[in-house]
Amino acid sequence: MLVLVVWAASSVATSASTGVPTFSQRSPGWSRQALGTDPVDTIGSAGCAMTAVAMVQAGLGYATNPADLNRWLTRNGGYIENDILLWRQAVAATRGAVRWRWSHVPGIVSQLRTDDQNINDLPSVRTVETALDAGNLVVAEVRLYGQMHFVVLTGHAGTTFFINDPWFGDRTTLQARYGPYGRAVRSAQIYYRGQAAAARPFS
Repeated sequence: MLVLVVWAASSVATSASTGVPTFSQRSPGWSRQALGTDPVDTIGSAGCAMTAVAMVQAGLGYATNPADLNRWLTRNGGYIENDILLWRQAVAATRGAVRWRWSHVPGIVSQLRTDDQNINDLPSVRTVETALDAGNLVVAEVRLYGQMHFVVLTGHAGTTFFINDPWFGDRTTLQARYGPYGRAVRSAQIYYRGQAAAARPFS
């Protein structure tokens, strides 16, 4: 469903993928659901990372939403310390339909020691542009009101990146809301379709 044309090195811009759903972590359908097993935090208050991953999975063809993904993660060891997302386990929920490549996530060293992770600093603008042009999606770490937050990069026009933002539940650009890539983004992960024969919905 996500089709972005790979352009030659030129100023011609790609557009945002409209096939990536815009899930809001504050949607009435799931905002009050406990995030993992945390007695206080909910999807609405602290579920930006999980909601971003749900958008990516659905955008790459795996049927899910934040409520379904949160339940699966809670049942299958997807959180540590009650509600800290284990990114690898979140991808495991798709049974190979969606895969991902790390590009430095601070503070989660144990997850950076696996064969399919790329232990680098923040990927360059060109790397992210190339990933988006190939039909992949990117989850980027930014700061919202001074706190860690995650958004989905869905496409770009030159170096302007289109995002789906789980806190606001909308589509805008990275530059308009958080600033230029080099200043706004702290870490990023590239997601792509796996080799699974079929993307099955959650059971």
